[in-house]
Amino acid sequence: MSHFAEATPRDLPRRNTLGWLRERPPLVALLLMAVVYYVGARVGMSLTAAPFPLSVLWPPNALVFSALVLMPTRWWWALIVAAFPAHLAAELQDNVPVVMVLCWFVSNVTEALIGAAIVRRLSGSEGGLSSVRSVIVFLAAAVLAPFLSSFLDVAFVRLVGFGSGDYWSLWHARLPSNMLAVLLFVPVALTWSAIDAPLLRHATRAHVTEGAALLAGLLAVSFVAFDTGFTSPSSASLLYLPMPFLVWTALRFGPPLTSAAFMAVAFLVIWGAGHGRGPFMHPTSPSDALPIQLFLITMAVPLLLLAAVIEERRAAERRLRASEDLFATAFRSSPDAIAISHRADGRIITANDRWLELLGYRRDELARGKVPPLEAHLGATDRAHVATLARDVGDAVRDVEVSVRDRRGTTRQALVRIKSVELNGQACTISIVRDINEQRLAQAQEREQRLQLTHLARVASLTEFSSTLAHELNQPLTAILANAQAALRFLAHEPLNVAELRAILSEIVEADKRAGELIHHLRLLMKRGDEEFVPVDLNRVVQEVLEFLRGEFITRDVDLRVSLSPELPPVNGDRVQLQQLVMNLVSNACDAMRHPSCRERTLAVTTVLAHDGQAQVVVTDSGPGIAAGEVDHIFEPFFTTKESGLGLGLPISRRIARTHGGSLTAEQRDGGASFRLTLPSAKAAARRDAPQWSRVA
Repeated sequence: MSHFAEATPRDLPRRNTLGWLRERPPLVALLLMAVVYYVGARVGMSLTAAPFPLSVLWPPNALVFSALVLMPTRWWWALIVAAFPAHLAAELQDNVPVVMVLCWFVSNVTEALIGAAIVRRLSGSEGGLSSVRSVIVFLAAAVLAPFLSSFLDVAFVRLVGFGSGDYWSLWHARLPSNMLAVLLFVPVALTWSAIDAPLLRHATRAHVTEGAALLAGLLAVSFVAFDTGFTSPSSASLLYLPMPFLVWTALRFGPPLTSAAFMAVAFLVIWGAGHGRGPFMHPTSPSDALPIQLFLITMAVPLLLLAAVIEERRAAERRLRASEDLFATAFRSSPDAIAISHRADGRIITANDRWLELLGYRRDELARGKVPPLEAHLGATDRAHVATLARDVGDAVRDVEVSVRDRRGTTRQALVRIKSVELNGQACTISIVRDINEQRLAQAQEREQRLQLTHLARVASLTEFSSTLAHELNQPLTAILANAQAALRFLAHEPLNVAELRAILSEIVEADKRAGELIHHLRLLMKRGDEEFVPVDLNRVVQEVLEFLRGEFITRDVDLRVSLSPELPPVNGDRVQLQQLVMNLVSNACDAMRHPSCRERTLAVTTVLAHDGQAQVVVTDSGPGIAAGEVDHIFEPFFTTKESGLGLGLPISRRIARTHGGSLTAEQRDGGASFRLTLPSAKAAARRDAPQWSRVA
């Protein structure tokens, strides 16, 4: 294959009835170009009236014009080269001077190039003259190309001195001749090349019969009007007899058959005039040919526009039907429940099967108007909320979560979307209900499992402090016992030392408070309850955890350093879960500093107000730190560096942080590791957690 077959997608029109030509070797197309050009030139030469070197109809220019429009631009130069020998063969046999033959070829090609460039440049992807835009572009090319090339053509004629006539008379004679040829041949080539072959194969018998009857009637009346003695130049009453048939063709069969029918009529007109029959005089001069040319040109323009308008309307109807079919298919098969109802009274016009299934109705009940509107299946609160949102945002509500109750009384959670539309001049609404009941149940189960896991992890962590807690509880209990015994001894002596007894009782109260606080905190951490997000003082949370673990620091010989920022804003969170998170970080830090290589055991707990207004808790230890390969894995479930660890503490801690809208990160430091908890302030969290269902469109 030569490079002529290589064309860009923009150059190649869609597959149609002439698609086979582009699949042939390039020589086939070039040979066809030569043959068609030769035949067209011979026809034009036969219609030339001496001594004027002008034809009533000059097809070669229009034929090259058509080929350039249809073929890829990479073929253009080859098509022109192929037409050249045909041009020489056709005109040299009529004793036309060689110089004149060469000059005419230049002017012919110039006209074709101008016209093809205009059509290819301005028509875009539209083909087949099936739109008003493409017809207007083509008509502009049909006028401009002959108009501009006529100056060059007539200049060549006058320069060579071939034929007779002055410059402007030759120019005026050539312009309508070439315009008529373009209007006659190019539309046929463009429209028929754009026909999809399957459309021809699947044409109905009625359509074919109608087309045959139309063609027969058109040829019959055209023959009567232009090729018989019924009409003459002095009596042209039957001149427009073919027009009803041409209009019929444009209305029923579109641009392809319209252009072909017009070509048949044009040939009968020219044939009759050439043989002295019909309403036109035998063209022996350019002035005799002008009425024929103007008559055909004035018929071609409105016919092409009419056919394009009808074709555009058909295309719009096809798109509308396709859109309606697509909507109907989506409507019927949608997994969501969809209903269209009158806006005034809520009466349902139509609904899909999913709607009827969700609310528990039958199709025959819908047909009888027995299906109530959506509002009847909503509670009073949801109904009022949807109505308020629809009123506030212009009758369009998006994704409102409501409880929908079917006719059997079963309630399901659903997302409702309502959109106001106008159908057949009536105000209607489209309601879409998405059943999310299973999703909400799954979310509730997932939340329950998460709370259970968090609680179990919290209880498991407390077992690690059992000995320390026992010691912490034993101290105040021992103090209470010792002070009570001392008080009894003082009571046995006279006189009573009231001041000493009061001091002993005060110590008993303080020891009891200490024991009570430990027991209360322990019960709080052990308690299994739902999440309760309220404004929380993060500094207070840290202090409570450190106070609870005071005995652990003493037992493990940990030097605790605390720095709490007084500017820390409240955060929105669950107090117990935040205590669990901080306790887990502190416990891990203490465990890390039990390593044999750790000489100093310093634990720093700091609260910081970040520059973006977020509250941070930073826990830093002086242990061996985190190994380089473990930094990316320490928050993964079941990954642990402890011999008896489960690997759930840090993953649960990070999940708690994310549940609170924050983050938990770790970083390696020189001589230790640092964990940073970042939480948004309560005000920022309130803005972030605004109910999503209140967002409307």
